[in-house]
Amino acid sequence: MDEVDRKILMALQADGKKTLQELSEELGRPKTTLAARIKKLEEEGVILGYKAVVNPFALGYKLLAFVLVSVRRGASAESKPLQQAVAEKVLQECNGEGGMPFVEEAYIITGPYDLLFKVWARDVKQLSTFLVAYLASNPDIQRTETLIVLEIVDDWRRRVMPPSQPA
Repeated sequence: MDEVDRKILMALQADGKKTLQELSEELGRPKTTLAARIKKLEEEGVILGYKAVVNPFALGYKLLAFVLVSVRRGASAESKPLQQAVAEKVLQECNGEGGMPFVEEAYIITGPYDLLFKVWARDVKQLSTFLVAYLASNPDIQRTETLIVLEIVDDWRRRVMPPSQPA
């Protein structure tokens, strides 16, 4: 990845709707060159995709929480780590429908807990149902700890990740 690729990534992260013409004018490169580089970045998995980034609050989600989860030791029925199986199940079932909150992200982590979920809930009752009824009914989950966000200082929706410089 060279300096032109880094500039392309920065520009597209700042505004993914930029046309090739706008990128060409901004970076001083021909559209055909930029199109080929973007295609290469997509094929290499550097650019994962394009989508509208929405404001969860505008969609009715009033509460953001991070939920730490401790999972019992063992393997799942699918011969994958139990942590992964639990995380995949929660992501699939908690998609903001059927009275459930939207689990936006799930991570397998180190430390005293095994999983970290980023959870958007419409209200405290929905979050409570998720914690007290849904997670507590899963026999693979031993304990949880919930951190409710009081204020978002900044998040990935507004930030641009700089590509690393060559060593």
